[in-house]
Amino acid sequence: MKKTLFKRFLFYSLISVFICLIIVCGVLTLPVTRFIENSKQDTLIQNSENFADYLSKAAGYDIYSLRNGDSEIFDESIVALASSTHSDMVVADPQGIIILSTTKENFLPGERLPDIVVEKLSQDGRFERGRLHNIYNKQYYISATPIVADGNSDLIIGYCLVAQQTLWTHDYTPSIFMVLAVIILFAAAIIFIMSAVYAYNGTRPLRLMAEAAKRFAVGDFESRVYVKTKDEIGELAAAFNEMADSLASSEGMRRNFVANVSHELKTPMTTIAGYIDGILDGTISTKEQSHYLRIVSTEIKRLSRLVTSMISLSKIDSGELEVKKTNFVLQDTVFSILLGFEKQIAEKKLTVDGLEDDIDTVAFGDKDLIHQVIYNLVENAIKFTDEGGYIRFGFSEKGGKTYVYVENSGAGVLPEDLRLIFDKFYKADKSRSANKNSMGLGLYIVRTIVLLHGGNITAESEPGKFCRFIFWLPDAPRKHKELPDTIKEEI
Repeated sequence: MKKTLFKRFLFYSLISVFICLIIVCGVLTLPVTRFIENSKQDTLIQNSENFADYLSKAAGYDIYSLRNGDSEIFDESIVALASSTHSDMVVADPQGIIILSTTKENFLPGERLPDIVVEKLSQDGRFERGRLHNIYNKQYYISATPIVADGNSDLIIGYCLVAQQTLWTHDYTPSIFMVLAVIILFAAAIIFIMSAVYAYNGTRPLRLMAEAAKRFAVGDFESRVYVKTKDEIGELAAAFNEMADSLASSEGMRRNFVANVSHELKTPMTTIAGYIDGILDGTISTKEQSHYLRIVSTEIKRLSRLVTSMISLSKIDSGELEVKKTNFVLQDTVFSILLGFEKQIAEKKLTVDGLEDDIDTVAFGDKDLIHQVIYNLVENAIKFTDEGGYIRFGFSEKGGKTYVYVENSGAGVLPEDLRLIFDKFYKADKSRSANKNSMGLGLYIVRTIVLLHGGNITAESEPGKFCRFIFWLPDAPRKHKELPDTIKEEI
């Protein structure tokens, strides 16, 4: 049988309730029985004193006067008085001779109480519990109060014994236990129902998440879990939905990536094949061959960049990308990259700023990988800079870090795109993108390389004005001491 979280919760709740039931019943039974016994003793003592006071007024100075006159009516009144309190009453003179008794089974008028009982009466005048020295065959609460002469409290004319059968713990404990058990079972039933409802509602989001996860496994990323609570389950559901959004976004980007790669491969290969075939079969004249060979060269370079990005992505995902750090001059890397983009910069009439300073900035990192970082940022800047705009570089060192920024004028990046711009396969609004064939890998590779160096990269933008990428690399453990301290800080 499948052990679900709901069933386990109910099982442990039920066990906990029964354990609490046993503990509570055991703890409550003892004080309750003691309270009942103490209450009965107090009541019995009070009744004994009341009876003694009544007999004192009825007897005056002579206890035997209780037998004179209409004794039958008096006996009936005594019996009724004792019966109303569910007790036995015995009246004896100071020597222990029984004068009146409401029970003839154990006490007969004219008989004498045992000497030890008489001695006990003369000493403290009260018993609390027992069999009255085997006069009774069961346990009784017994209260013996002296009967004093009416008007003279120093003259004892007899004793009044009031006895009531005890209810020992073993006699009425089961009844108390049953009453407590019924009450607690009723409460337990309510708790169990409430726990069941809570457990069902609490585990429902988990069941929904499990069902959604199964659909995710077959490629359906549309399922979401809607929970209104703000507890841990609500937080888990919110995190699950964020994960689902991320998976759906990644799946969409993956599909776009596959489509873009297919297009990126197919278009230049078709172009190259067409022009080569034209040259080979004579369709393209000798005079035109150089022109079309330049187009073929451009397409081959485009394929090369695509393959390079794919290789870099593969190494990043597999963890095979090695970082071999050395000291190198950042400006030299930037100059070599700009030479490769000289034609594009000239065609768009772009201004390049920030390289006028003669002071070199030395970075500690993998020269080839940082070359790829700056290359991707420069390519991105040229691509999105408006004609006649500018590309600006900045270098600085502070706090044990080397900072580089690449800024370009132009449309910039919208705020909703800025936070996702470094995600794998992410591209901004395709309808406004200047590079609709981009696969969304360049900035992802840039960020990954920077993070592998122990640094970080951020992006800033003001739509319609500029876009700036800033990254930093940690300095070497011991950097060249001959580096100048005054470096232009533009960040």
